[in-house]
Amino acid sequence: MKQILYAGVALAACLTSSHAFAGQLTAWVIDGDSEKPYFTQLEETFNAKYSAQGTTLDVVPIPSYNEAIQAATLANDLPDIIMLDGPNMASVAWAGTIQPIGDLLDPEIVADLLPAIKDQGTYGPAGEFYFVSPYDSGTILWGNKAMLEQAGVRIPTSVEDAWTREEMRDALEKLAALPEVEWPLDVKMNYGAGEWMTYGFSPLAQSNGGDLIDRATWVAEGAINSAANVEALTELQTWNKNEWIVPASAGDNKFYGEKTAALSWVGNWMWPAHREGLGDNLVLIPPPKFGAAGPISANGGWGWAVPTSSTNLEDVKLFLNYAMSSEQVAAYADTTGYVPSRTSAIPLSATYGEGGEGELFAKLADCCAVVRPVHPAYPVITSAWSQAVVNILSGDVDVKAELDRAAQTIDQDIADNDGYPPFGE
Repeated sequence: MKQILYAGVALAACLTSSHAFAGQLTAWVIDGDSEKPYFTQLEETFNAKYSAQGTTLDVVPIPSYNEAIQAATLANDLPDIIMLDGPNMASVAWAGTIQPIGDLLDPEIVADLLPAIKDQGTYGPAGEFYFVSPYDSGTILWGNKAMLEQAGVRIPTSVEDAWTREEMRDALEKLAALPEVEWPLDVKMNYGAGEWMTYGFSPLAQSNGGDLIDRATWVAEGAINSAANVEALTELQTWNKNEWIVPASAGDNKFYGEKTAALSWVGNWMWPAHREGLGDNLVLIPPPKFGAAGPISANGGWGWAVPTSSTNLEDVKLFLNYAMSSEQVAAYADTTGYVPSRTSAIPLSATYGEGGEGELFAKLADCCAVVRPVHPAYPVITSAWSQAVVNILSGDVDVKAELDRAAQTIDQDIADNDGYPPFGE
């Protein structure tokens, strides 16, 4: 072990990468409570299967993960395999930190991935595969069944019968009239101006025909500030003016705790709290159809990447194909609560298979998920959009002016980086 100092924090890093030996693998993983049981069994079952053949795996949970990755990158001490958050993959690939893994994955695995998972892992004009996630996440409307029924609101049960924007507006108005409802809809404004504002609100704009950037030209002007986006965010701003949206100052638990909100728009990481808080009264409702594109769900999550410095690629190949086997993908889902990223793994999941309580999440991930832009400028794209959304939903600001400002910020960053070649060439 070696101590690396980064940003004033002492981080323990395993000396691997160029120091790796054939038959020895180290994978760095995020240090989350929900993931720990999965990573423990991943190491144990891999070693039970392959150590006799000469390949062993050490799975290392890393606190302060992003800082540790940056420190190890600077010190050229990255391990054989790392985890990345999907939206950050493009900027890491553009920096030359990771290498393509398309030749390391069984083609049957790649063919079996959900469409948005393939999109999330595909980088650059050449369309090379750099990243693969064992799971997908998504956004959905969570509902309090008793309140919906009391208000006389229809409860959609499938993608096909999702509410239109007008139906959802009508539902919010009816719910707001209930004496026990303080604000009918929680959209997690308490999360602040971070990634949630992109993950959570771009699907509503995309449902209306908008997007964060033109994905052919990689120009934000005319895309992020399009009429479709202005219309969608103006609708949300109106809901906020009507006092239908839980404000940031009200905290996190109005839906599942105090039960003074009837609907919550958030991802599947809230499942444990929602299940515990509402029990059998909890219903899952598909995203609303804000426009002609129909229901859109968010996409993305952490997954596997291989540093450019990794050289023992035969062992890495063994790991990737094991970790992405249908059985391991299903195990990741049932351990953590996320959707399996492979079509063949969904029936193996007690949660997401046919008849499971999360079946609607799996259907959305397969039909209706849209990946966030896979471009090196994504950190700037998401920052500009997120700040605009917070401003729009926090006051009586001009929606078009906020989105114009976001477009200018993004396009200036891309220009300052010469288009992020090979993009824009």
